[in-house]
Amino acid sequence: MHAMKNERQSKRLKTFEKELRSRLAELKNHVDQLRQELVIEDDVDDELTQASRSSNREFVMAIMEREIRNISEIEQALERIAKKEYGVCVTCEKTIPDNRLLAIPWTRRCVDCAGGGINRSSGRPLGQPAFGSSLG
Repeated sequence: MHAMKNERQSKRLKTFEKELRSRLAELKNHVDQLRQELVIEDDVDDELTQASRSSNREFVMAIMEREIRNISEIEQALERIAKKEYGVCVTCEKTIPDNRLLAIPWTRRCVDCAGGGINRSSGRPLGQPAFGSSLG
């Protein structure tokens, strides 16, 4: 029975590892494409074109920063798999449910430790007014 559980756990980790490696390759390719978009000649006399290119460059840079953060998170998740620490919350050390790992395979925290949609000081879901509706 214990061997069967370990085999199931091993298959589960391999599934997550495969997903993470696939996503990592996608992100690295996307970052490479974005880098190529940034290499644009700036010898334009038109101020509107320059402003448009500058705005586009800032947008591309913001996307690249997000993708690079995700690459780092995925690489860390792969390290946790190698160390057999994957799927354990780094804050409370409880097992992270598979549904959360399926949604965000590189996550380091369970829903509760990540915030979980609850305003901890009031105990009510985020976005819910503190003193009733302002419409009524």
